[in-house]
Amino acid sequence: MKFLNKERLNLLIALCAILISTASFYATYQQAKAANLQVKVMTMPIVEFSHGNFDIKEKKPLISFTLKNAGSGPAILKSIQFNYKNILYSNHTDFLKGCCKKDYNELMKNIASAKREERNISFDSGGIVSSPTENTIIPAKSDFEFLRVYKGDLSIDLWEKIDQERFNLSLIACFCSPLGDCYQSNSEHISVEVNSCPTG
Repeated sequence: MKFLNKERLNLLIALCAILISTASFYATYQQAKAANLQVKVMTMPIVEFSHGNFDIKEKKPLISFTLKNAGSGPAILKSIQFNYKNILYSNHTDFLKGCCKKDYNELMKNIASAKREERNISFDSGGIVSSPTENTIIPAKSDFEFLRVYKGDLSIDLWEKIDQERFNLSLIACFCSPLGDCYQSNSEHISVEVNSCPTG
């Protein structure tokens, strides 16, 4: 009888040890999970799209398309899509052709003609300046202006057309944090986590 009681006591002690170990492991796991979540939040980028039609510094009409990282960590931009009237374009050239093909072609024709005639072309003459977006790093609390359309004799019709149509445009941006977590944002939501960003 004493032998059985001793066996039961040993079993009870062993079960208690297992329960304590399990509880300790769970507590450690939850603590590590909370720490990882904190690091994730501290490095999470939040990318927003904006546009305007006047440059305050240069004090002249200028249509600009900008991505702003309002988050606390850098954003590694992987891809952007231009959503114009529910049609997706993978780059700014396709978007410009989609929204304003006639005026865009006229600008290209004007630029080619000016080059043939060896006329000096400046930003005051009008034109488009763009920056590569793929794998571009946008630091926290920083802006990345990736497309500019200058107003001038060569681009007046295109400028005015884009100035109207930019309100029908939203941007879908896919970007990742330095930890490898990826997010997508558009006009309806900001920084929704995704498994990966589309390529090509």
